Amino acid sequence: LKEKINSNQQVKIIETCIGQLGFSLNLAISRSKYDIIARMDSDDISHPERLEKQITYLEKNNLDLVGTAINLIDENDTFLGLRSYPQKNAIFKKIIFKNPFAHPSVMFRKDFFLKHRGYSGGFNSEDYDLWLRMRDSIPRWDNMDEPLLNYRIHSNSTQKSKLAYYECASYSLREFLKNRKMINFIACIYHFSKALIK
Repeated sequence: LKEKINSNQQVKIIETCIGQLGFSLNLAISRSKYDIIARMDSDDISHPERLEKQITYLEKNNLDLVGTAINLIDENDTFLGLRSYPQKNAIFKKIIFKNPFAHPSVMFRKDFFLKHRGYSGGFNSEDYDLWLRMRDSIPRWDNMDEPLLNYRIHSNSTQKSKLAYYECASYSLREFLKNRKMINFIACIYHFSKALIK
């Protein structure tokens, strides 16, 4: 990777010995000099025109954050299916019980991200924690219905999902204690139950 980017002064490699995704993302974003941030995992595959299409959609609709639909692939690049996500106002309804964005597909404005203190929770669901905190400011967010990312499903993802559900339950409990809305307590029970049956 280093050999490939040596000739491109706009690309920087940032290394850290701390093996925690949220920390690494915060570090990279804090050192970015650009106003718009695009997420992606190293084992996923972006559509060749993903960045152009997302930036255009973000700017045209004056959004703070935008995600996309995704194609699911396995470890051998075999297509497994299409996954779509809620759009516009439906995001606010769906977020109580499920993650409304494919994390590696999101693009957002750096100042909006920093306003919400970046990633601060979890080892498996740091993104869901961030979306919940962003929700309180009534963000302008959306999902594109076009799949612009191939998302890789790994054979060990079941265990990770189990841990993620426990974390999501704790976030829902936090939201309940913060605003005393019973729907958040129900969401806590829902996420905890999902973890138990995984």
